[in-house]
Amino acid sequence: MYTLDISGHHVHTTEDVQATIKEGMDQLADINSHITSIKVIVNSENHHNKSELIVEARVHIPGHDLFASVTTDKQLGVAVDTLVEKLEKQLLKHKAKHEGRKHHPDARDVESLEEREEQDEFNELDRRDAI
Repeated sequence: MYTLDISGHHVHTTEDVQATIKEGMDQLADINSHITSIKVIVNSENHHNKSELIVEARVHIPGHDLFASVTTDKQLGVAVDTLVEKLEKQLLKHKAKHEGRKHHPDARDVESLEEREEQDEFNELDRRDAI
């Protein structure tokens, strides 16, 4: 279980906005159950008569923080989807990088075909007492 903190800067985060963001962040929790907190900031900025919506998220996993940001033109659903995709890639990369580091009782070493053949040859010589 993780804590979700949603804040808005120059934007009022209604219940619909929060529900949309929570739905997206729940997808991340399905990928990695070690997420402890997610902080999302929704910001609206006006530049040269053009409004932009900036959505940023910081995901905390023990020992690591992930960050992503998306800028769109006032489409929250698209921004959240893109943000979730970026964070999913980071989570999967982090998971692949750290996978296999813990030693499980049923873990097996992966050996190449060449190593297996050499081991079989050694076992055969040992069985015949040729060594």
